Amino acid sequence: MRSLLCATDYSKNSLPALKLGYALSKRMGIPLIVLHVFDINVALVTPLSMTFARIQKEAFEKHRQKLTQLCEKHLGVLPDDRLLKIQVKENTLTTEALIEAIKEFDAMMVLMGMKGTSAIKDSIMGSGTRSMIDKSPCPVMAIPPTIDSYEINTIAYASDFEESDIHAIAWILNTLAKPLELPITIVHISTEDEYAGKEQMEWFKEMLQQKISYDKLHYAFVEEGNVFKGLTSYLKRTKSDLVVMLERERGGLIKALTHIDRVKLMASKGRIPLLSINKKNAV
Repeated sequence: MRSLLCATDYSKNSLPALKLGYALSKRMGIPLIVLHVFDINVALVTPLSMTFARIQKEAFEKHRQKLTQLCEKHLGVLPDDRLLKIQVKENTLTTEALIEAIKEFDAMMVLMGMKGTSAIKDSIMGSGTRSMIDKSPCPVMAIPPTIDSYEINTIAYASDFEESDIHAIAWILNTLAKPLELPITIVHISTEDEYAGKEQMEWFKEMLQQKISYDKLHYAFVEEGNVFKGLTSYLKRTKSDLVVMLERERGGLIKALTHIDRVKLMASKGRIPLLSINKKNAV
């Protein structure tokens, strides 16, 4: 059975991801796996100390207890091994442990806090941002610590009118929009140097309609000199609950690199959850 995976480091900033993940799991009827990754300091293991095996066992027990208490305190329920499960992994590489868990539990999405301490901070805010999005076998949702609602009722997909967007939009429709009957708006921010932006949107709409049928699919064309400013202004004005962006494969194209920077900027300065879909996972 497919699942949602929420990575937590127990920090305050990781709690919105936990709460949003649980709300989504209940609406979708699939399990939420709450994961914590820790690393044992082998320097503490000496001939006069406990054996490594005993230290490891106690560490796992401690973190299982902390995860249980975390769920009880902030979700009001205890893990039941059905819709709410806890998982502890030991690994010096957080990204590696997350990918392992995604595959193990057939996770369709991983939720993480945008800011936090140690592992989560490294994965979302540091150089690990690109690493996790590049390597994750499923989309990554980054949730800011400032959200005040844990319900997703509207979705905005930021598009550059590329054919690869169609696969990502299809994934969103089949995974979230259609099952939860959510409206989704395809948003394009047109800058002054863009050529025939409105004509491109009409071309993209025709392509999309040939492959996708959904009566709650809408379009928005926004003219703004700065892409980030235009997008954040649109999201605030329309009170969108989730913004989705496609992470392109790296290469020499300036446009692709610019898009990667937009994803990073949204992840670091955005005020609503950002779902990043890697191009390789949207086919």
